[in-house]
Amino acid sequence: MILLCAILPLAVFALPFDASAQDEPTHPLSLRDCIDLSLASSPDALAAQERIEQARAAVKQAQAGFYPRLSINETFLRSNFAPMVFSNELAQAQLSGSFPFPPPPGFDPFGGFNNPPPLSNWNTQLLLQWPLFQGGRTFYGNRAAVRSLSASELGLKTVHNDLTFAVTSAYYEILKTENSIKIAEESVRQIRSQLDVASARFENEVALKSDVLRVTVRLAESEEALAIARHNIERAKSQLNLAMGQPVTRPLELAGTTSEALGGFVDKPSLEESLELARRNRPELEGMNKNIEALENSAGAAKAGYYPQINAFAHYDIDSEDFSDSNDSWTIGIGASLSIFDGFLTRSAVQSTRAKLREAEAQRDKLLLQIESEVKNAILAKSEAATRLDALAQSVAEAEETFRIVSDRYSEGLALVTELLDAEVALTNVRLHRLSAEYNYMVASAAIERATGGAISEGFKQ
Repeated sequence: MILLCAILPLAVFALPFDASAQDEPTHPLSLRDCIDLSLASSPDALAAQERIEQARAAVKQAQAGFYPRLSINETFLRSNFAPMVFSNELAQAQLSGSFPFPPPPGFDPFGGFNNPPPLSNWNTQLLLQWPLFQGGRTFYGNRAAVRSLSASELGLKTVHNDLTFAVTSAYYEILKTENSIKIAEESVRQIRSQLDVASARFENEVALKSDVLRVTVRLAESEEALAIARHNIERAKSQLNLAMGQPVTRPLELAGTTSEALGGFVDKPSLEESLELARRNRPELEGMNKNIEALENSAGAAKAGYYPQINAFAHYDIDSEDFSDSNDSWTIGIGASLSIFDGFLTRSAVQSTRAKLREAEAQRDKLLLQIESEVKNAILAKSEAATRLDALAQSVAEAEETFRIVSDRYSEGLALVTELLDAEVALTNVRLHRLSAEYNYMVASAAIERATGGAISEGFKQ
């Protein structure tokens, strides 16, 4: 018994633990919740963040050219080449034997100096190198890297903007689909009610069998529409999970409603004001400008080959034949070099960078046109949706009243079943049209926020 009590707690901790279950939402998600989750876990956002880290590392690499470089080198040589043997003996401070100085009487300089015995030398060198002037390569290269870092940071803002719009659109799609299910359910309820009426009238021999069959067919159509709507909401939830970087099978429950969304939007500025906002706030445009600045500095770095390269150096050496004795020495100096002809390498590099710069400027002009088109299209889409909403508001009320009147008349035997079905179809269609207009209005409002570089979620009441 004591052993069993000791094992049970361990068995509990040994049970499989599903970490993904801890990540599943335990409460209805607002639009703000969905956006925050997307920005935190979407692969697109994570990839953009890693591009920033790459750019930061590139800045550090570019700045390395401003600092001295320190290295230690070890070299072993063994040779009977007279000049090398002589220099190594000098370095080891043991000039003797092969090269006696002063030469003794009878010394054969040609035999002794020209044919020395082999000599080994171990050289340990501590080397310091410092580039003093590289023709602007380091200076302009660093500036280009800093601009590229800024462009990467703006790229993250662009990704956030795109993700926010994608999440918002998917969120509204779910709200739309939920409402379409309610409309389909109401349609099924109404038709079943009318089927009961038609069946009762047929049993009382005041209606034809065809009336019952027509209502039955319409009921099947409505039930099919309801089934499609229920499948559509699962697809919409999968799309939202995808936009948030979550498994598509993750269960979702939303906290918002269409009425809240519609009530949260405010009138946007005019077209000209919106275009000006987009020119100032779109991160893609600012990021393109940073890339152009980076290329301008890269062109300056490419010209470095036209200028001399100046470096300071210093090294400390220890020379020994067998480590039993050694001699140390030091050297300092400054070196300069100027390329007279490099096979047109520098010229070609400058031309290539300038061509890339002109390409980037053309891409920026194209991007500006695309942004202006996005702003205008979004404003037109919102205006169209608003006009449709105004027109459909009255149409829905009229269709509801028409269906009520025809339904009552059919129950009293004063209307044909075709009139009843036509009224029901018209009511369902106008409700769906209004729902579509509401969705288009919300998405167009979000598109304006994205197109002008604003925070889309501010247009939704949390």
